[in-house]
Amino acid sequence: MSTAEIERTFYVERVPEQFNETLSRQRAAAAGNPDAARVLEEMEAVRTAIVVRVQGEAGSAAYSYSLERGRMESVERAERKPFLTLEHRREDFEAIRRACGDSLLGFLGALSGQREELRLTAQRVRSLRSLEAVIELEVRGPSGFSLRASFGSAPSTAEPRARIRLDQSVYEALRAGELDLQQAFIDEVIEVEGDLELAVSLALAAASPD
Repeated sequence: MSTAEIERTFYVERVPEQFNETLSRQRAAAAGNPDAARVLEEMEAVRTAIVVRVQGEAGSAAYSYSLERGRMESVERAERKPFLTLEHRREDFEAIRRACGDSLLGFLGALSGQREELRLTAQRVRSLRSLEAVIELEVRGPSGFSLRASFGSAPSTAEPRARIRLDQSVYEALRAGELDLQQAFIDEVIEVEGDLELAVSLALAAASPD
């Protein structure tokens, strides 16, 4: 299988599968559990879209996702406006897949210091959409990568209002829940160029209770 085929299979098949598996687990957990049922209600209230753009020397590719009642489907073109557009270079694909797992939201989970899979609730969508900005994440190291995230109606071509830089070891510690997010900002192991308040708002939106 070629690199392009691996990339397409990942984004078209694996990403929705993984996302919907999280929804299925929440439905199972909601039986007889009021707190889990409340989270499920928030997840099933999600109606939005996500777009991923991959840039490469041989051309670019776009992957669109429709989210209705919390369920994700890969589509040719999403009818709703995306609350999140992700962009990365094709050469960073493998590093991003390793760092984020099968989740489009894996980088948000890392920035929020959560070990568990980040669940996309209606409140979380509203919080992230309201950022209305482009934020760039750069993970430095042998398996580093760069990722641009456009929230709300912010044009993906706009200059990032904040650039978040951190070493691969710091990213992995956050992803594993081994490093406190607030302490990471205080100790400046997470570097922010530009709008610090925006970067903190992103982390808080991702870390907010379900």
